[in-house]
Amino acid sequence: MVVSTLLAMLMAISISCQTTTNPRSDYVSLSEAYLLSEKHNARYDLVSDSLYEAGAISSVMRDFLRGYYVMYEEVDYDKADTIFQKIIALNDADRYDRLVQIAAIRERLLILRNRGYYETATILALDALKRFSIDEANDDETVYDYYLNLYYNVGLGMTMHGEEENGERYYEKCYELNINKQKDAGDKSFALMRRMILLYQIIQAHNTDSHSGLIMMKNWIDRQEKTFAEYETLPDKDRNDVSFDQLKGHAYIDKARALQGLGREAEAVEAYQKYLATNWSKTASGVVNSCYYLGAAKRWKEASHSLEKIDEILMSFGTEMSLDVMKDIYLPKYKYNLMAGNRDTANVLANRICQNLDSALSRYVHGKSAELATIYSTQQKEQKIAEQEASLMQTRVVALLVAVVLLTVFFIVYSLLRRRAAKMKVAQERIEGELQIARNIQMSMVPHEFPQREGLDMYASMTPAKEVGGDLYGYVLQGDKLYFALGDVSGKGVPASLFMAQATRLFLTLAKQGMMPAEICTSMNDALSGDDNESGMFVTFWLGLLDMQTGRLNFCNAGHNPPIIGGGDNQGDFLEMQPNAPIGLFPGIEYEGEEIENVKGRALFIYTDGLNEAEDQQQEQFGDNHLLSILRNTHFDSAQQVIESLKTEVENHRKGAEPNDDLTMMCLRVS
Repeated sequence: MVVSTLLAMLMAISISCQTTTNPRSDYVSLSEAYLLSEKHNARYDLVSDSLYEAGAISSVMRDFLRGYYVMYEEVDYDKADTIFQKIIALNDADRYDRLVQIAAIRERLLILRNRGYYETATILALDALKRFSIDEANDDETVYDYYLNLYYNVGLGMTMHGEEENGERYYEKCYELNINKQKDAGDKSFALMRRMILLYQIIQAHNTDSHSGLIMMKNWIDRQEKTFAEYETLPDKDRNDVSFDQLKGHAYIDKARALQGLGREAEAVEAYQKYLATNWSKTASGVVNSCYYLGAAKRWKEASHSLEKIDEILMSFGTEMSLDVMKDIYLPKYKYNLMAGNRDTANVLANRICQNLDSALSRYVHGKSAELATIYSTQQKEQKIAEQEASLMQTRVVALLVAVVLLTVFFIVYSLLRRRAAKMKVAQERIEGELQIARNIQMSMVPHEFPQREGLDMYASMTPAKEVGGDLYGYVLQGDKLYFALGDVSGKGVPASLFMAQATRLFLTLAKQGMMPAEICTSMNDALSGDDNESGMFVTFWLGLLDMQTGRLNFCNAGHNPPIIGGGDNQGDFLEMQPNAPIGLFPGIEYEGEEIENVKGRALFIYTDGLNEAEDQQQEQFGDNHLLSILRNTHFDSAQQVIESLKTEVENHRKGAEPNDDLTMMCLRVS
């Protein structure tokens, strides 16, 4: 949960600032530097300069405190990230500055996670565990917590990639190190609070979409409750009741959600009542977090109300509209409002998600590019180091030996770069290969050969905007009855292609049973909507049933663009139809069908909005009127000729602009 993670971040920062042992007696420790800055109204930038000038901190610590100020006071993540990366890249740091590097890694992990760059964060945490040992982190209590956070981040990365058992091992290691550290802790209150915060973070990291993830989450909550009981035995003067109340609120709402997901509804209600008894449940953040249980319990109106102030909260944290924010916050908010009957609010949310999707994808791709750039930068750095070593040898050995060394170093560096470049190329080719396989599978699901029957001329084509897409078409021919359909799934890419595969399979199965178009749409909607459609995806769909003997056309339109049908004088027009909702959006709908007595001799053209909404470089659309004008002025030689002509017209309109949507067209005529 994005909001919970951000709240935990701030809580951990405020609690972790405790005075500890310093590996250099002449330097201020990280924890002490935090406290000094807090006394000066959190002006870490000014305090860092003063401490450095007084010889109390190193230049590396000064840079870290500046980055810390930029991140938390100026909320400039880009600038802070640059500072932290510079610190992390140092290779000759002493024992004191190595602790600062661990702290810089921890802050960079927070930035990466907040931006949704989970793979990069996981790689950074794994690399840090190789570079640093638990023994050197022991020198500073705060840094020790940051070191444990590395195990947590690796566990989180593995959990998010479906490797729940591997992720659990890292969580257990993190928890074990925390317990070991607390055995000798003098301040029991502080030690227990640190443990509760760690347990909170682990609980939040679990995958609640799977049964095993819910069970693991419940087991960690049980540990948290035992820690609560231990904390409550402390004297009142030693307890931080505000933070304790917040941690209890999080634990009980998460417990309610987990129990609801496991089908233990009575216990879930009991846990929810305990959550409501906390003061935190009445705060803005507490109300927001209640949505995860209320949504799981299908209490739609309460769930929708709980997210009313989410925009203000995310804005206060400077959270970007990433893919994960869309998935964790805005898609649930859309679903809750839709299910609660708040259609206007749901439409506004849907528009907002669509408007921000491209920029969120761009940021994700930028994060991947930055990761590759970091790898490349590291390679260049190693090459420069090798060249400097070779230059130093030149002043100490004879010319022949220098030549040998230079050749050896060059060969090693060259081989290293070749191997790494090969690995990167293999990884890229593997991804491209997998996408190509997905594209081939998808394209194999739509027919490329059409009925060769006297009196019938039929042709269709599909061109995805990306490697895979969400458009579909198909047909089923049974005797003189021809079922044909075309659809457009919401969204693009792999999720849309998976939904497209489901819709295609259902259409083919139901058509073979001889059902009428409206009955097929109703059955498809029953299968694709409801609780199983947690992502809220839908498909606009046009389905026809043509009797090739009589020319009768029965059809059903499920929220799709109106087809164009030729008239008696071959001057076509848009087909007027009854409105029906898209398939998968609202459960329980009975779709209405329609019919045309005889369509013999009249061409029927069906398409997705990748045609009429195709954009040029100035974002001007192809347009309905332009489409209609082209068809009215195109002589019908064959269905394929009509479609190929329109493909050319669209390419001419784009003038080199990238496709903004999948393009699918179908044309047929029976004589």
